[in-house]
Amino acid sequence: MSLTSTSSDSEQVSLEVRNGKRRGWDDEFVIKRQFPALIPAFDPRPGRTNVNQTQDLEIPAPGTEDHLCDAPTEVVSGPRLSLTLRGPNLPGIPEVDVPITKSSSTIFSVVQTLVNTANFPSRQERLRRIWEPTYTLVYGEAREDEGTEGETSGHQSFQRRSSRTNILTEAAGSTHPGSTSTTATGDPSVEDVLQLLRQLFILGQDSAAAEKLDSPMDTLGVRCEEFESKKVGNKLVQQVGEAVVLACGALPSWCEDLTYATPMLFPFDTRHLYFNCTAFGPERSLVWLQSQRDVSVERRGGLRRDDPHEYRVGRLKHERVTVPRGPNLLQWAQQVMHIHAARKSILEVEFREEEGTGLGPTLEFYALVAGELQRADLGMWLCDDQTADPITPPALDGGNGNGDSQARPPGYYIRRQGGLFPAPLPQDSSVCDKAVELFTFLGIFLAKTLQDNRLVDLPLSRPFLKLMCHGEFANVKDRGIAGSAIKPRGGLSSLPAEEDLMTSSIISEESEKELELDPPKYRITDTQPWFTGLLTLEDLCEVDEERGGFLQQLKSLVAIKQQIVNDTSITEEDRRLQLHNLALPLPSSSQGAGPPAVRLEDLCLTMQYAAPSRHLGYTSIELRSGGSDQEVTLDNVEDYLDLTLNWALESGIRRQLEAFRAGFCQVFPLKKLGAFSPDELRLMLCGDQAPMWTREDILAYTEPKLGYTRDSPGFLRLVNILVGLTAEERKAFLQFTTGCSSLPPGGLANLHPRLTVVRKVDAGDGSYPSVNTCVHYLKLPDYSSENIMKERLLAAT
Repeated sequence: MSLTSTSSDSEQVSLEVRNGKRRGWDDEFVIKRQFPALIPAFDPRPGRTNVNQTQDLEIPAPGTEDHLCDAPTEVVSGPRLSLTLRGPNLPGIPEVDVPITKSSSTIFSVVQTLVNTANFPSRQERLRRIWEPTYTLVYGEAREDEGTEGETSGHQSFQRRSSRTNILTEAAGSTHPGSTSTTATGDPSVEDVLQLLRQLFILGQDSAAAEKLDSPMDTLGVRCEEFESKKVGNKLVQQVGEAVVLACGALPSWCEDLTYATPMLFPFDTRHLYFNCTAFGPERSLVWLQSQRDVSVERRGGLRRDDPHEYRVGRLKHERVTVPRGPNLLQWAQQVMHIHAARKSILEVEFREEEGTGLGPTLEFYALVAGELQRADLGMWLCDDQTADPITPPALDGGNGNGDSQARPPGYYIRRQGGLFPAPLPQDSSVCDKAVELFTFLGIFLAKTLQDNRLVDLPLSRPFLKLMCHGEFANVKDRGIAGSAIKPRGGLSSLPAEEDLMTSSIISEESEKELELDPPKYRITDTQPWFTGLLTLEDLCEVDEERGGFLQQLKSLVAIKQQIVNDTSITEEDRRLQLHNLALPLPSSSQGAGPPAVRLEDLCLTMQYAAPSRHLGYTSIELRSGGSDQEVTLDNVEDYLDLTLNWALESGIRRQLEAFRAGFCQVFPLKKLGAFSPDELRLMLCGDQAPMWTREDILAYTEPKLGYTRDSPGFLRLVNILVGLTAEERKAFLQFTTGCSSLPPGGLANLHPRLTVVRKVDAGDGSYPSVNTCVHYLKLPDYSSENIMKERLLAAT
């Protein structure tokens, strides 16, 4: 394959080169893409000089000018360049022009699009001749409206991506010229089948929706595994195994679309594999390809680094930063993440004036920062002043006396049964401004955790993880099922006119009819945040049990009121009397006397939201103008219910979540998490919070060395002890040996480096085990009995 350069306004362009000759393309000029995060591959041959993989990165102190990332960028004014690839320049095949609209596009991906668009006689001919033609790169001055169109298109793309239904609908509306549609032949298309599978999966996972639609799916006991397609999963794995396609970002669009729109077709391991090799940019993709090749070579009998045919692109650079311990650790962490957000290299952290370096201090840094983010005084999270935390927090100084290691008072850290969820704040307050900065940092922090394959013990609530996943897949309120009070942005009503295609699902059609008859109270417009409609009253009950339970009572009251109003068998006087006596049951009921009740008017409720904690900077806020003077009655209780939900789940947390998404997307796009459920995302971020292992797992994935073998009595005593540990003892053992209290997805099998047990020399029954967390080394004395070993091991952990 070769390229020529042509102007859109003239014939072949001539360029002045050496010896006064003019030619259209400099064949000696080679354009190579540079990857700042990659350094040359390690060369083990004698006499070769290798670049040090770990390089120091200076971090300015918090509050000082950041010259690494805040340097002013020069804005260049003038005409913009427009690029188009033309080809295939073959006899008998019409020319095709493919505009290059994305700055991140590669030449290979555009060539692939062009070849698929060109009218080749057969698929075999297309594949055989892809490298044969000479493609012409046409350039010219871009029109003024091209940039605006591109931005609008990208915005609409994100809007549509927030609904999984739209992806399949778009696919159905953009079929290739030779494909058949449902209306043409009467047979269902692939898109129809996918939509049907998606709806069946939703009904099988949501019994309430199944009952509403008179579906027997909830009684059939359909398991999630029965929706997985081994053939489609193998095809996806095969696609990411194509080195050139993966490195050039030229994977077919169905890979991304199906993992997002129909994730139930793929097991978690397959989706996790696709995520790891595509989400973090070409540098990480290249390194992943090399690691996969190394694994396959090891299986065939060991690495052969002197193989003359081996081609290694490079290694990922490690950038090491130094931070001090102490009360300002969170500010230093913000500075580190702010500077390192857009870098694709691996972040390493060491503590100032300490000898430890590598993986151990880095994991400790992540653990300490995760603890600091749970402070109640930050004003980030929903909490109440009665919440007490009797657990002593981790010391900031690691026990060396250089920091603040005293026990914290009760309530210093937030411990809620439902987990951490953003607190609704007045959006123009100084407390919210501070929270916005912290949520930006949190987004970068969690994205870096996923990118560098770290684990953090941060108890995020399931509704917050649900927001990160752009809604739970089996949540009918996010999929166009009838019954949603507020439809999510990106649903049927928010599609642009040109995208308003006939849906492939009967359920979606019913939902559209319901929207026409009963429009939502809050009109979904382009000004709505990206997470509109993803959370419901059930989610509020999970993160704020008391308030959510009260709102559920109000919802039941509204339903009873509606029944009374619609009852035609009673007189108007009886109706007024029943409405007047309508009351709420109180939770503190006396035994044997029946639950006491109170009329809504007797509660003296107003259109206000009461802040649950003094740390949030306000005591109450009006839900609408003049709300402090408006009492909640049977006539306006629905408004109170909707306004409270809107404040707690949308308008009160809008700036915080917009900042979180903006920070996260500095590392990689948040939409990449749409292929996972909240529980799967928790596993990826926090690991297995209840680590489990068997005797067989320990023997298979633990390596005894330097004085121990798999048959050594001392090693077998350790195996017996590990099998008998409780859940808390297992977490303590993992924290002691690996620096993290949880295991990665897959358990011990995916713990890298492997847990290695070596014999501690010159140590007897009075000695204690020691560790090297960077390489997961447990230095264990050869104790005389199993009881002594267990006592010393538990004391050390």
